[in-house]
Amino acid sequence: MIKFQVFKQHFHWICMLALLILITGCDNVKQKKTFYTAVRGRDTAFLQITVYEKRFYGSYQVYYGSRSMKDSGAVEGQISGDTLRGKFRYISYGGSKVISPIIFLHRNGKLIQGEGVVASYMGISYFMPEIPIEFDADGFVFDSAHQYGDNNDYGQ
Repeated sequence: MIKFQVFKQHFHWICMLALLILITGCDNVKQKKTFYTAVRGRDTAFLQITVYEKRFYGSYQVYYGSRSMKDSGAVEGQISGDTLRGKFRYISYGGSKVISPIIFLHRNGKLIQGEGVVASYMGISYFMPEIPIEFDADGFVFDSAHQYGDNNDYGQ
């Protein structure tokens, strides 16, 4: 009987503790997943990215010509304004593992893939900062195919 009375006296504290654990354990990060497609000549690319806060991650596939050759892997990086800059980790159609820099410009609901001069230092590839990255119609221009989530501002 004494144990029940002690429990009864501290019941409100137990409820408060349980509520506090529940509130702090909730994952309230807003994420948005978007699927993109692009065609350039005979090449086709598929990009799926999830955006959260100032970061993105997802998958990227590029099919060359007749779809018998492809680069397929994961993308991840940071978002600064309308620019998504990161790494593309993939297995090339030749079978080797590659990590290369990747960059996209978000403009008018599309993602434009940038091209620049890539250098490598101690096995880490990066865009050379003194040479501008070009965002033009010669690269892949991705149209949104499907979207899940809240907004479309990429952290702006």
